[in-house]
Amino acid sequence: MNFEDAVKQAVEDSEERGFKESIDLIINFKGLDLSDPDNRFNEDFKLPFQADEDVKVAVIGDTLAKNAENADLEITESELEEEYFENPKNAKDLADEYSFLIAEAPLMPKIGSQLGQVFGPRNMMPDPMPPGSDPTDKIEDLRNTVTLRLREDPLMQIKVGNEERDLDEAARNASSIYDFVESQLPQGQNNIKSVLIKTTMGPTVEVN
Repeated sequence: MNFEDAVKQAVEDSEERGFKESIDLIINFKGLDLSDPDNRFNEDFKLPFQADEDVKVAVIGDTLAKNAENADLEITESELEEEYFENPKNAKDLADEYSFLIAEAPLMPKIGSQLGQVFGPRNMMPDPMPPGSDPTDKIEDLRNTVTLRLREDPLMQIKVGNEERDLDEAARNASSIYDFVESQLPQGQNNIKSVLIKTTMGPTVEVN
């Protein structure tokens, strides 16, 4: 069954529920020694289509805040120092609530020294941009971005869409992730045990 048919089947097999279910891609791996860091990866990957409308992007810095009309939150330099440097709990809440951060490049050393211990473990260090640049396109790119992580467990689960959006787009997202992940593996397809599609609460459908 290909990705298109698997996505449609997964949605059809899911019972009617009182909330909008996501569509997830699950990849199970085999023959990988994940104790070896060379066999793990942690990559931001841009999807063909936005998979999650809840992706939120915050920008940090005076000029970026001024130019970022499509950002979900703008943080000036003074707000960064007063609200986040002086209160790391606010920085922790920021990292938990937002999907991606963008910051003016000159602020990065200070952000690293003051908040690296908060952002680093959460994989939320900001993407740097030059002061005065327009972050509009970058923000839109990040809304289409997912983070692919392969760590200690030999599986990966990623949201590729939801049951109320275009199912062909979800299938295209899943296919593009699969192609990328396969290209990163030492033995390619031979390191993949199974590929599954499922809705949040529904049964799995195997892609083969």
